[in-house]
Amino acid sequence: LMLPCVLGEFRTMERGDEAAKQIIGLPEHITSDIGSVGDFAAGSEVAFGTILQRTYSVLGARMHYGHPDIMNKQYMMQQGGVSKATKTINLSEDIFAGMDFTLRGQGRSIKHCEYFHVAKGRDLGFNTVLGFFSKLSSGAGEQILTRQMFRLGQLLHLPEALTFYYAHVGFYVTQGLVSASMPILVFAWTVVLAADCEGTFQSFENYCSSVPAAEAMAQLLSIWYSWVIFLFLVATSMPLFAEIWMERSFKEAVFKLGKQYLTLSFLMFVFQAKIIGYYVVNELRYGGAKYVATGRGLPTYRRPFIGETEPGTTKLTKVGGLYLDFATYAYYDGMRLVLNCIAVLLLGGVSDAG
Repeated sequence: LMLPCVLGEFRTMERGDEAAKQIIGLPEHITSDIGSVGDFAAGSEVAFGTILQRTYSVLGARMHYGHPDIMNKQYMMQQGGVSKATKTINLSEDIFAGMDFTLRGQGRSIKHCEYFHVAKGRDLGFNTVLGFFSKLSSGAGEQILTRQMFRLGQLLHLPEALTFYYAHVGFYVTQGLVSASMPILVFAWTVVLAADCEGTFQSFENYCSSVPAAEAMAQLLSIWYSWVIFLFLVATSMPLFAEIWMERSFKEAVFKLGKQYLTLSFLMFVFQAKIIGYYVVNELRYGGAKYVATGRGLPTYRRPFIGETEPGTTKLTKVGGLYLDFATYAYYDGMRLVLNCIAVLLLGGVSDAG
């Protein structure tokens, strides 16, 4: 019933008007909020496909993100189609439809309207969700190298440029910085404690500060990680909270937010940030992005710890399991972080903090 209204957005007063809207974006209704991991992934997709798309549209930097957009076929044919074909640098191929469309200028506009929602299923399992983000992160790393990104960075005004940055590579780069910040912080804490003056070493008598290094670091960290950390947690959840409040009710939004916190969604997103950071950095270092096939089925299946072995032997026939899948991305960094924390304790970072 509402499709004629959507198609009516393409009409103009004069035939061939260059200011006509040639891409109409529609929101999605996520149907795969099954289980904790599926609920976390669905919540992220709901916020991105609705309230964030509206914001990008208002700020003038909404592109095409693989969402259920309706496009003017003639305009898409003029720019070589709806996607790019180079399988490495154009790994996130559908994104380039909006980027090329915007670069051609001539008053072309992309509108996000909500005449109806289009159903979509997301990944449900831990491995498939993280595999999906590994593909997106590798694609974002390759986007940084493209001529479309370079030219849009030169042409867009500041509000559009900042919106475009956050909607494309900015989110992934920020996740990489967040995932790297804690190990760097603990390492710097260790270095400061190890470099503190020794009271028994007389050569430093006239140069030692009156405040011990442990106490100075404690004051610094108490400012950084006070109530502000709760503001960060709430701010990252606000888009989803606001969208559910507008669509359903305030009670439903509070229930949804409380449920995600009680089911420890932030631990899942910390793990996700590690995966995103690893793939973005590796893509910029080495390249080699490739497509990762992800399913939409129920993720209940048996998974080995290290790999599959031949019956009666220890020889691996298939390498990969719960440990090896994530050792390079998260477990090794976690062990380094634990060792640095032990070093902080041994150097008096807690006992001498005052």
